[in-house]
Formats: sequence, structure tokens, C-alpha cells
Amino acid sequence: MGKNRVKLNVCGISCALLTEDEQEYVGKVGKEVEGAILSLTSQNEGLSLVKAAIVTALSFCDEKHKQEELTEGMRAQVRDYLSDSSRARMEADEARKEIERLKKEIETLRARLEQQKRGGGEEEQVPVKKPNGEAPTPVRSSFYNPLHRDITPEQEGFMSFFEKKENGE
Repeated sequence: MGKNRVKLNVCGISCALLTEDEQEYVGKVGKEVEGAILSLTSQNEGLSLVKAAIVTALSFCDEKHKQEELTEGMRAQVRDYLSDSSRARMEADEARKEIERLKKEIETLRARLEQQKRGGGEEEQVPVKKPNGEAPTPVRSSFYNPLHRDITPEQEGFMSFFEKKENGE
């Protein structure tokens, strides 16, 4: 962006400025400064133009610093919100994956149950993967519950595995 030469008159004092801002913007800022100075001098008739200009500059500078602190606080808050949002998004993705895994597991269990109902309760050997890479060990799929010794694996179904028995077992 090019430099612009702007002539400004604030409280009867002419200034020639070289700025990157447009003339309209610089004029607007000049009028705001002039209004603040004139407001101070009208409230305090003994106040000189120089002192009023200094008090105005201090007031504007103070306001700038307060706004910077407020802005930094808002930035920190936005960073926290983004971090929370990112964490929540990751948790939601993990939950979706877990839901999909559980849906597949439910489908598998329903299929096994249906196969048991159709096949007369025959046990099927289902390999279980071991985390250390060893060969899978076959596992019975009859849902036998060893806590209920009075029920044989052939008698026990999927749902009876989770039922409480009346005798307190």
C-alpha cells in the first residue's frame, strides 16, 4: 500500500502527515481527537490547549491498553474453546468408533444366537485373537456360565447367562 499525504487541522493547529491510511479515515480520527480536546477545555476553562491535548492522549492511550488486555483475554478464551472443541470432537469420534464396533459385535452375537436356534444348540469353536500375536485359542460360543453349575451348557442360552437365579447365585 502506498503512502498518502494528509493535511489535518486539529484545534487550529495544522499538521501534514504521511500515512498508509486513507484521507477520510485520518480526518475522522482528527475530528475525534479535536472533539475530546474541546470537551476538556469547555469543562475546565483554565486548562490550556497543550494540557488538554496531553490529557486526551493519556485517555486514548489508557483506553488502547485496556482494549488490548480485553482482546488478549478473549483470544485466550477462544483458544480454550478451540481446545475443548477439539477434545470433544476426538471423544465423539472415539465414541462413534466404539458404537460401530459394538454394533458389529451385536450383529455377530445375534447371528450366533440365530444359528444356535436353527442348529439345535451345537457349539461352535470361535477363535479369539491374542494381543501378543500368538495363535488364537478356540472358545466355546454356548455362553456357559460356570456360576450356575445346575444348568448345562446345552440348556443355557445367551439371555440366561445374564439372568439372576432365585436361589441367590
